[in-house]
Amino acid sequence: MTQVDEIEKLQIELAANPKSSEFVRLAELYLGRKMFDAAEELVSQSLKFHPRSVSGLILLGRIFKLKKNNSAALAPLLEATRLAGENWRAWAELAESYLELKKGKQALAAFKKVLFLNPTHAQARRAVSKLEVLTADEYEEDLFQMQSLPEARRNEDASQGSSTVAAWTETPAGLTRILSYIDALIIRNDQQKAIDLLNDCTKKFGAHPEIDARRLRLSSYEKSDFIQAKSVASPSRLRQNAVLQKKVAVMKELLRRIEPWKSQFLST
Repeated sequence: MTQVDEIEKLQIELAANPKSSEFVRLAELYLGRKMFDAAEELVSQSLKFHPRSVSGLILLGRIFKLKKNNSAALAPLLEATRLAGENWRAWAELAESYLELKKGKQALAAFKKVLFLNPTHAQARRAVSKLEVLTADEYEEDLFQMQSLPEARRNEDASQGSSTVAAWTETPAGLTRILSYIDALIIRNDQQKAIDLLNDCTKKFGAHPEIDARRLRLSSYEKSDFIQAKSVASPSRLRQNAVLQKKVAVMKELLRRIEPWKSQFLST
C-alpha cells in the first residue's frame, strides 16, 4: 500500500469514526508530506476525544515546533511529561523547545531528565555539556562546601526514624540545587567529586531516595574510603551502625502504628 492509499484509507476511517486512535498515524503521514496545517487541525480535534493521549500530545508539540511556534509547543509537551514522566521522547521534545526559546535553565533540566531515562541519548549528552558551561556561573562554589554534622546530631537523627521517613516525601530546596550540580559532575565523568558531594549531602540532609539513587548509579566507581570522611575512624562500621539504627527506628514506628489494629483484631 502506498502512502497516498494509506492516507485515503485513514481519512475514510476518521471520517466514519472521529474517535479513532488512528489519528496519530494519519497526522504523521501528513507531516511526512509537509501538510502541517492539516496535521495540526487533525491532532487538535482528536485530542478532544483523547485528552490523555501522550503520543498525540507529543505529536502536537512537534507540529508546533515544525511551524516555528515553540511557545505553543510547550503546553502539550508539558502535559505529556506530566502524564508520562518516564517517556524520554516527551522530555526530549520539550528540551528542544526550551532551547529554541533560549530558556537555558529549563532546557538543561529537561535534557538531564532525558539522560536519566535514556543515558545513551547522544544529543542530550552534548546539550547538557554545553548548557552546563553556559550556566556554570549560577553555581556558587561555597554552596557545596558543606560542614559535617556533629556526631550527636547524627545519632539524634538516626534515633528519630519516623521524622526521617516523613522527610523522604519531599526534597529540600537546598538539596535540589546540590543534586543538580552533582548531575552535572556525573555527566562530566567527575565521579569522585560527585561521590564526595553525595556523602556530604547524606551528612547534612540525612538519608534520602534522590541521594541513594545517584549513589547507586555511581556504585561501580565508589571505593570504601569515599563512603565517609577520612577523618572518621572505622567509616564502614559507623555507616553500618547508622543504617541499622534507622532501620530499627522505622520498624519500631511501624509496630507502633500496627499495635491498635492488633488489639482490635485479637478482641474480635
